[in-house]
Amino acid sequence: MKKMLLRALGLGTALMLAAGSAGASETASRLIEEARQQCASLDGGELGYQPSTVRLIDLNGDGVDDEIIDESTYSCTSSKTLFCGTGGCGLKVIVGDRILERLVKQWQTLEWDGDRMLLLQLHGAECGGSGLERCYEAVSWGDGDFRSVRPSR
Repeated sequence: MKKMLLRALGLGTALMLAAGSAGASETASRLIEEARQQCASLDGGELGYQPSTVRLIDLNGDGVDDEIIDESTYSCTSSKTLFCGTGGCGLKVIVGDRILERLVKQWQTLEWDGDRMLLLQLHGAECGGSGLERCYEAVSWGDGDFRSVRPSR
């Protein structure tokens, strides 16, 4: 009975992944597939995620939506901490052929003086402190790449 339930969950997860990544770019689909393989490599785990896993927003102002993959929405049946831990959860930002990867506690997009940017809350160690201390990074797009003043360590 348990095996049948796990197989049904696996099929449901596979269908959800197929439907959820159908509108995603080739790059986003590849990154989601890599996450699925990571999960599967741990005792045959199954990856699940929410409809909000891939968020579309125009970060570089070219009129085309870019993608943000929020790994806090992932679940892996064989590991509760594969994609999120005390340092935060994985966040992958795709603009054209560029990918920004960060481990974040929280994130949001902001608009400031016509620019759209990401505000990332990082683990305090990224700013030379501890996990309890707040630490932020602002990321924008300019001259064909991500721009940020990384916190010093």
